[in-house]
Amino acid sequence: MILATDGLKIQTNSFLGVYFNDFMSFQEIHNPAQEFFGFLPIDWQNELLPQWSRLSKSSKVFGLYDGNGPGTLVTIGIVFHTQLPKLTPCEKTLKTQLKGYSYIGYVYTMPEFRGKGCASNWFLGLQAHYPKHNFWLTIEEPALANFYKKNNFKLFTEPSSADTGEEICLILRQNPLDPIH
Repeated sequence: MILATDGLKIQTNSFLGVYFNDFMSFQEIHNPAQEFFGFLPIDWQNELLPQWSRLSKSSKVFGLYDGNGPGTLVTIGIVFHTQLPKLTPCEKTLKTQLKGYSYIGYVYTMPEFRGKGCASNWFLGLQAHYPKHNFWLTIEEPALANFYKKNNFKLFTEPSSADTGEEICLILRQNPLDPIH
């Protein structure tokens, strides 16, 4: 399977799932209107949309599309470079430790495309688009950690032994010269 990003074609990890097409494209979605986010879960919309006018100035929205050309939007995610969404206390602490890293949030795969490797291909596209950039994200469900590890993320904070609702931070460190503070 071929994944195109900014004119660059890369071979995807075909072992990640069953594909519905031989070609996908990873593209920046420029200046999406608030209505664009209507497919996201309501709780994500309620959190993101009131902040979007502030966040959009330093964030980039990327979509993974099925097909060559406009295609069907399959997976979306947002990279926050300087302005971050409202952070939890844990995320505020992590932000100071991970200066120079960009925060990834709101990665969402359309329900009909789940289980087919689409989110993994979105992360491949992101890594190809930013080959020397470092990223971080948090998850609240420990079971998701294995998915992110499969996609080159490493645990930065360990999950607690009891399910306390604490967030787990994972990092994707592509530029080892960027220090962790």
